[in-house]
Amino acid sequence: MSGMDEHDVTERRRSPRVMLPDDEECSLQLRTRVRLLDISLSGALVETDLPLPIGAKGQLRFALAGAAYAPTVQIRRRAGLQARELNLGAVFTSMDDSSRRRLEDFLRKATP
Repeated sequence: MSGMDEHDVTERRRSPRVMLPDDEECSLQLRTRVRLLDISLSGALVETDLPLPIGAKGQLRFALAGAAYAPTVQIRRRAGLQARELNLGAVFTSMDDSSRRRLEDFLRKATP
């Protein structure tokens, strides 16, 4: 170090910080772009650059045939073949009834 030790640092905080107990729950909401690879009534496979952990929960927003969807999902598996490719298997944990019916209709029409 350049002659500085921890006592030479000027405090810039406007108010003191306090430590929290280990059992306090906190979440950080992130947005990232994903590519929808495939979809079923129970979940979807997406490609992303962000390595989310198994069990992570979030909201997947997408459009199919002009209809918008925003189900709550949970990451169940991760796989990737190339260094920057990361495929995430996500299960739908909640979806409104109207969206579910539209998705059922989309899947019925898309399946040969």
